[in-house]
Amino acid sequence: MKISIAMATYNGARYLQAQLDSFISQTRQPDELIITDDCSIDETEAIVNEFAKTSPFTVEFYRNKKNLGYCGNFNAALMKTTGNLVFLCDQDDVWFPEKIEHMVDIAESNPRALVVMNDAALTDGELNEVGLTKIGQIRNAGLPLDRFVMGCCCAIRRELLDFCLPIPEGFRAHDSWLVKIADGLDAKLVDEKVLQYYRRHESNESQFIANRTTRVSRTSAFLHSSKKIFDPDTPLIEQRDIRQAKIFEAGIKNIGIDAPYAYQPGLDKLLEVTKNRTAWMERRFEMRRMSMVPRYISVIRYFIDGGYGTTGGLKAFFRDLAG
Repeated sequence: MKISIAMATYNGARYLQAQLDSFISQTRQPDELIITDDCSIDETEAIVNEFAKTSPFTVEFYRNKKNLGYCGNFNAALMKTTGNLVFLCDQDDVWFPEKIEHMVDIAESNPRALVVMNDAALTDGELNEVGLTKIGQIRNAGLPLDRFVMGCCCAIRRELLDFCLPIPEGFRAHDSWLVKIADGLDAKLVDEKVLQYYRRHESNESQFIANRTTRVSRTSAFLHSSKKIFDPDTPLIEQRDIRQAKIFEAGIKNIGIDAPYAYQPGLDKLLEVTKNRTAWMERRFEMRRMSMVPRYISVIRYFIDGGYGTTGGLKAFFRDLAG
């Protein structure tokens, strides 16, 4: 099995060397490391070039002609990989020596799994452990494991990449695109072995509550999400989420044309679920623009129709009453 690592960099010189060194320490080294850089202005390229001089595996560095953003940069890296199993890699984490070997074993033992994932130990910016893991925090918050979509913990089978790339233009997260499709096809496998450090610092993109370096609880997760009820930016965020859902829906339609026949029923089902969810989201958004009495009536109807079982539960119910 040929192993690729797809890394997307952007002004990552401060942390990059530690991640590169962790590749050298692997008990099963990769066959290629593909790095696409999103127009960094720091020493990222110099660090990679120096690393490539002595690397025991192929290192290819590509500098984007223009800034592609987080998702676009990963898409560019993935499109250049040639491995049978492709590991997604952030520029600021550190892998444990057995990560590749263990995940290859998992993939080979589970040929139906299109995405295999491992757990990660949360650390501060200086790589000091805080005694928490990503999956542990998700469970502490009372969230379902389908919220575990963290790209840096993923290894993607070539079979999925062949019909899922390129990622639709305008979609915000490469990992959400790949992991949600694998989930929808019942082809995501989560192995809970902790195989890397997940460094949390001021430059991290994600503000997901399960990424906190202090222990979360169901109560803190509830309060965190409840704050959105009165957040003035919530309508803009919800409009963005609806646009993302529509891009995802259109993307599924598109990949369904060329996907292997064996995946067609699963993609059809995922498309139907996505369409229904998008319709619920749009209905909620319109309800909250109504005046009080029509809104209350619409919220009760939405509840009776089962909408809150699909979109947000009790918190969403109170959010919609508030308008």
